[in-house]
Amino acid sequence: MSGRAGTAAGSRRALLRFLLQSPLLLAAGGLREALARPELAIPASAAEALDVFQIERVARQKLDPATIHFIVNGADDGATVLANREAYGDWAIRVRRLVDVSRVDLSTEVLGLRLEVPLLLAPVGNQQSIHPAGELATARAAKRTGHAMIASTVTNAAVGEIAKEAGQLWFQLYASPDRPLMDKLIGDAEQAGCPVVALTVDSNTRGNREGERWWGRLPEARPREELRLGNFKDYSGPPRIGDISLDWKKLEWIRARTRVKLVLKGIVTREDARLARESGVDGLIVSNHGGRQEESLRSTLASLPEVVEAVGSALPVLMDGGIRRGTDVFKALALGARAVCIGRPYLWGLGAFGEEGVERVLVILREELKRIMQFAGTTSVGAIGPGHLERRR
Repeated sequence: MSGRAGTAAGSRRALLRFLLQSPLLLAAGGLREALARPELAIPASAAEALDVFQIERVARQKLDPATIHFIVNGADDGATVLANREAYGDWAIRVRRLVDVSRVDLSTEVLGLRLEVPLLLAPVGNQQSIHPAGELATARAAKRTGHAMIASTVTNAAVGEIAKEAGQLWFQLYASPDRPLMDKLIGDAEQAGCPVVALTVDSNTRGNREGERWWGRLPEARPREELRLGNFKDYSGPPRIGDISLDWKKLEWIRARTRVKLVLKGIVTREDARLARESGVDGLIVSNHGGRQEESLRSTLASLPEVVEAVGSALPVLMDGGIRRGTDVFKALALGARAVCIGRPYLWGLGAFGEEGVERVLVILREELKRIMQFAGTTSVGAIGPGHLERRR
């Protein structure tokens, strides 16, 4: 942001803060009712932010339209993005009383790995289009707050570079028709110390993200092709990712070449969950790519119970999609997710305040999860179950 633009944005924030604190506003009934609400406030620093939505508002002020649509855009009409978010409203939390919640343990175990918090950072590529420090800033914030991170195949920094900054780091793998490229990507992830490879299986073709395509063609939009793809820097062939012929047979080839845990990201039905269990993979992530691929109108939270039921105790199931509050995390855990992943919330943090913004988002969600666990009388993640929920509609 230029100095002039930054000054203007700062002035707007200062004006709004003045209005919200002004005694004149207290006398202006309707105006007070319209403005004196935290969800309309614009924090001047990451530390001031009270929730993810305030941080999103700052990022939308700072980022250009192309970058905003890179973050928010979904397939077709964006109805699946909306469904992911609205699904949490289908469930109410049944709170309990007179339980000693002075000590709450947020840790859990997934795939034999300890997670300090049941919340991972989902894989997102090209983060330097949001902030110059990109994935390295995200990795540092995740490490400081005790969160595991999943690095994308298409990060601007290489997985080895990210691993030096991160705590626990997993690797997300896109399938490719080029087997030498697959071998390289898997090998690099394992050499970087990633204990888990998450194969994305919902990307045999690209979603129809019209907003991203429209705004990305504007003259001021920086082409993402200008950003380096760190995981391809030592590969002589074309960086072809996305394999339209990916099937269960090809999965066998990938499984045979992976010496670490292999998770499938993108399973949303009981039928595929059963096939995944039979295939010998180690875990599943219920995901529809944040609503960016198919326009199914089916939320991941609605998909979660049938996937959990289909695999039983054989495989751990994680989930992503639409999480904005600690109560959302709680509901996903109650419906059977071992842990959850977030994407857009930490991207807003990165765009709003860089590394500090990512850290603040993670701290907020952690505090919110702990708070609702205390209200629900649950002192550990394992104590959260379906009995804590009631369907509203």
